[in-house]
Amino acid sequence: MIKSRDMTNEGSQEKRKMFSWMNPKLEVRNTEKYGRGVFVRENLRKDETLFVMGGYVLDIEGENRLKGFPQDKAIEISEEFSFCPLTPEDIELMPQHYVNHSCEPNAGWHGQVFMVAMRDILADEEITYDYAMIICSNKDSNSYFKMECRCGSENCRKIIDEEGWKNPELQKKYEGYFQWYLQEKIDRLHNTL
Repeated sequence: MIKSRDMTNEGSQEKRKMFSWMNPKLEVRNTEKYGRGVFVRENLRKDETLFVMGGYVLDIEGENRLKGFPQDKAIEISEEFSFCPLTPEDIELMPQHYVNHSCEPNAGWHGQVFMVAMRDILADEEITYDYAMIICSNKDSNSYFKMECRCGSENCRKIIDEEGWKNPELQKKYEGYFQWYLQEKIDRLHNTL
């Protein structure tokens, strides 16, 4: 049984439960490139669970109402639903939102809520996943995700958007590590060809 971690606010005795479980071999700390990230404290094995995600579940209408801070923080778990913090304080309870993108990731997905190691990961490495593993366009969404990639990997795609999952090279590279709903879309696409 996985126990939730208590968080005590500084200067307060109020305890808040984590919305998500983070492997105790991980820690959130500053990166040298782009704010905060998740780093390995102790070596991890391939397919070891890194996170069990939880949090506020929003549908597309709820995502469409987001303004400002949380707008780009949603992690899609289906075409219709995502986990998203509603305030900056919520991010502390949902540490999966500190995992950054890389075009050469070391983490992927098992199902909808489990983030796992795609390979053995050594202490002090940053945990990263490719946003192509979770993001796809939705005709009912008021927004379109697009960002300039700064991962610096040899195979950097430079631009990350909602169409990455359609790339046959990425489908092969990440087979079995896409979010469940995207893996199903890919499988259906291949079955109709």
